[in-house]
Amino acid sequence: MKLKRISFLLAIPLALAACSNEATIIIENASVHPELTIHYTVPARYANPMVLMDTLSGTSELRFRVEARRPYFVSVQQIPDFKGMVTFPVSRGETYRLRFDGESFSFPAAGQDVQRLYASIPYYDNTQLEARNYAQIPDLSSAHECLDSTMKSHLAPFDSLLQTKRISPEMYSLIAADRECHSLAVWGQVGVLRRNNTIRDAIYEALEMDNDRLAESPDYYGLMEDYANWKIRKNLDKLRPRIQAGERYTLMMEAYKEVLSGGRLEAVYAWQWWYAAIQKQYEKELISLFEVFERDYPNSSYLRALRPYYQDILAYYSPKEESTEVHFMEETGDIASFQELLSRFAGQKVYVDVWATWCGPCKDEFAYEDMLHQLLVEKGYKMLYLSVDEERDGQKWQEMVAFYNLRGEHVRASEILTENLRELYGQNGAVAIPWNMIIDESGNIVNLHAPHPSDTEELCKALD
Repeated sequence: MKLKRISFLLAIPLALAACSNEATIIIENASVHPELTIHYTVPARYANPMVLMDTLSGTSELRFRVEARRPYFVSVQQIPDFKGMVTFPVSRGETYRLRFDGESFSFPAAGQDVQRLYASIPYYDNTQLEARNYAQIPDLSSAHECLDSTMKSHLAPFDSLLQTKRISPEMYSLIAADRECHSLAVWGQVGVLRRNNTIRDAIYEALEMDNDRLAESPDYYGLMEDYANWKIRKNLDKLRPRIQAGERYTLMMEAYKEVLSGGRLEAVYAWQWWYAAIQKQYEKELISLFEVFERDYPNSSYLRALRPYYQDILAYYSPKEESTEVHFMEETGDIASFQELLSRFAGQKVYVDVWATWCGPCKDEFAYEDMLHQLLVEKGYKMLYLSVDEERDGQKWQEMVAFYNLRGEHVRASEILTENLRELYGQNGAVAIPWNMIIDESGNIVNLHAPHPSDTEELCKALD
């Protein structure tokens, strides 16, 4: 499929691009890797979230096209290492050339000032991380002025391009709306961090959210999520029983339906469902929410991206046969230290996986469980899965162990054992999971930060 697709794109003369509603993206592989594989977002209705993505592989050069009837944002990232994600605006009939050097993407060709400038705007993985810069300013008015000044500095180079007619009015409007939406999203998170309800009240009581202009910004989705959380919080006393009954996302969808319509509602609903599903918490309410979406939008382009996660959630709740190789250790609630736990494995080599049900990267590693099980059997190791979930999540912990068929010994750490693990990790109380360790027959930790199962080659060496 990929080779045919590449050949097809190469066969189309680039001169035709000017007559089409598509933008052409060409990526030069300047890295040391003989093959480059990328994810790129496929423009759907309104903004361009990470929900719809295609994959493309090639050697020295990759080409793809996206429909861009109007200026649009496209994101590209290298996989499987997810390096150098770049987001940039495109227009129909234009060709964009990127270069990947093994770490990041750049725009080396002339005539790509708009894309270079937009890609140079500081990017934060989480809007709240950026909001911290302003939340720490004591005076609220000064904090807002600082944020406003930053957003103006982002837009200033595009103002100059507009004055010299090196950017179209449509492209400028897209970027200006994006910076406005981004500013609102950041300021809303300042309100969260400062626990200042008036900040978010001022934003959401005045904002028209069913708005094409804002909806073309990638930050529109985060802004809408914050709106839904704000709406729920304002009615928390009334809604708390439904939240406790596992209807949090249902309440968010209801909040969206009150203020959105048409394609904007479809896009935000799809994004919120997808974002919940990729956390792999397997909330049961997501089943009915997907079925409602499928009923209301039977021809939605988002369905192809959502349906695999829906099938996973159905499988999570399907009956499962108990495995004799999955063993929940008994009488572990009073274990106060990791060494005390290891005493249960005297004379045995142990590979430890510290994880939690809320940890997405932990669950990504479970895809290698079959390989890991075989490797540990060959090397003579016992497997210990050590969960740091809270007591209230005990049932979810056991359900997830069964769903992933995690063969080995299982313990859910008590509060005191969790604190001991924090001390052991050695980062002033912080612990990054998944966290793997290798233990010898004498109970000594011979590798405090061992390779993960996904790093098969290095793990095999470490176990030797």
